[in-house]
Amino acid sequence: MKILILSSGTGEGHNSAAYAVAEALDRAGAAHELVDPLTFRSQRTAKLVTASYNGIIKKTPAAFGLIYRAGALYSSTRLVSPVYYANARYAGALRDYIDTNRFDAVVTTHLFAMEALTAMRRKFGAGVPCYGVLTDYTCIPFFRETKLDGYFIPHDDLRPELEAKGVDGTRLHATGIPVSARFAAHRPRAEAREALGVAANAKMLLIMTGGAGCGNPFALCDALLRLGAPPETFLLVGHNAELQEKLSKKYGGCAWLHLVPFTREVPLYMNAADALISKPGGLSSTEAAVANIPLVHLLAFNGCETKNVEFFTAHGLSVRADREDEAILAAKRLLDDPDAAERMRQAQRREIHPDAADRIAEAVMRG
Repeated sequence: MKILILSSGTGEGHNSAAYAVAEALDRAGAAHELVDPLTFRSQRTAKLVTASYNGIIKKTPAAFGLIYRAGALYSSTRLVSPVYYANARYAGALRDYIDTNRFDAVVTTHLFAMEALTAMRRKFGAGVPCYGVLTDYTCIPFFRETKLDGYFIPHDDLRPELEAKGVDGTRLHATGIPVSARFAAHRPRAEAREALGVAANAKMLLIMTGGAGCGNPFALCDALLRLGAPPETFLLVGHNAELQEKLSKKYGGCAWLHLVPFTREVPLYMNAADALISKPGGLSSTEAAVANIPLVHLLAFNGCETKNVEFFTAHGLSVRADREDEAILAAKRLLDDPDAAERMRQAQRREIHPDAADRIAEAVMRG
């Protein structure tokens, strides 16, 4: 088979989920191609949308929350959204690409492509089977107006919410969110620590700011300093070189703090650490649960991430913090209480499917 995977750079999580599906298709022996759907409009459009999104997340995260809430309000009116019309404009080019390259099915991890595929099928007919992957633990705005053959959702407990929003329940498949198999391949803790140069008996905290390097890591570092004896801390700053430089200037003398630019070795850091502080992205949260690391969610902005926190805390998969000092204290409690940390690990193993990508690949190939 030959599968087209569609994803967009507005958020590292969508692409990570798409890469995970691609890995699973490789394991299943299926050919595939991964494309940003916005490039069917133009390369300039794809770059502009991605840059605008990342700029908002880095510099004005509160604005993203306002945009999300406005989208949710508009979606509740049941009117066809501007998002649909914008993505419908390249539906013809997308259909030509699918036909010319003889793809057998399409799977997408992003709403933009779900909208474009819906428009394509309305205009040109059913064509090849098309599937969507929901990468947050809630029904995102405008999701209900898409009409594909099937949807792969994070957990069966989301089914009532999605059906209440008008999504056909017979098309929902609770596979889990796809993450790279590297997160499930738990490297021995001692081996991971040796690779990072961390003492076997040290307490180690991991802090992740997302691919864009957002949030307020300065407040986290200040709160760590107030502990007196901070744990060995690795702070992943993503692609944000400016943030890394500023942190280095302020905390360069702190031997316990290690700044890490964007890395593909996140599973290694998770395997080595005793606890993680992260913004509650759907994909990054799932990666943490699959890696089985005690997790503190620090809310960077309102929107889908608020719903992700609600799901994780309700199922015992994480603890929530609304401020940086709360996050540090919550992480310290997990570092100091092995029983609480193990209860969280048990909940993660119970609720999250580490093989979601393989489940999705199998379903897409089965048709």
